[in-house]
Amino acid sequence: MENFGANVLASSVALLLIMAVMGVVYFFWSKANMKKKMKYFEHIHTDLAPGQRIMFGGGIFGEVKSVKGDVVEVKVLSGAILEVSRYAIQEISK
Repeated sequence: MENFGANVLASSVALLLIMAVMGVVYFFWSKANMKKKMKYFEHIHTDLAPGQRIMFGGGIFGEVKSVKGDVVEVKVLSGAILEVSRYAIQEISK
């Protein structure tokens, strides 16, 4: 029975080490992913220009009519012109 306690302790320590290594790997992986996303959105938000077809986070498509600071005027299919924040734009369509 004494050997059983040592085995449980050893397996618990091994499990904690594995979990710690997985946590460190996940931290660096998500940090790299976040850096990629930040660079992507920085590119999108600085390269907005009239005439580009864009998509909002909710899946609405439109065409950029004008960019005035943080406000973008976007024409949607119905012909309506929406005034939105440049940070609501998720993608510039090709």
